[in-house]
Amino acid sequence: DVTPDMTCMTEETFGPTLPVVKVTDEEEAIRLANDSRYGLSASVWTKDTARGERIARRLDCGAVNVNDAMTNVFCPTLPMAGWKDSGIGFRSGGAAGLIKFCRQQAITAPRLPTQRSEMLWYSASKKQGRFALAAMRAFAAQGKRRFGRKG
Repeated sequence: DVTPDMTCMTEETFGPTLPVVKVTDEEEAIRLANDSRYGLSASVWTKDTARGERIARRLDCGAVNVNDAMTNVFCPTLPMAGWKDSGIGFRSGGAAGLIKFCRQQAITAPRLPTQRSEMLWYSASKKQGRFALAAMRAFAAQGKRRFGRKG
């Protein structure tokens, strides 16, 4: 007989608890689940996995397990981050977990002799702009399109 105002529903327990609240429908379940200042993880239990995934997408939390309680914790390739007041302020796991240890830097260098002059500097004439756009499209194109041919 758990109610939404009980401590096990309003605080993060970090323990092996499974409070069950009776709801009238799916919408009420989603509303009650999202009506929290926390959003670390959730579990959706259902016979219909597709329905569980649909519900999971609507939950405001960093991880949702369908018909399971802990898989996300033991899969290091998945991102791990609490939403709202959950978590400790950083993302771990997956690409986001690796990126936090990296310093990102963008470096550009001319690939065409024309880039070594003021031709592409601001403010460019319309002719310079058209040339720059054509050059960017050529470098972004692949296959025959790179050489101005369709295909």
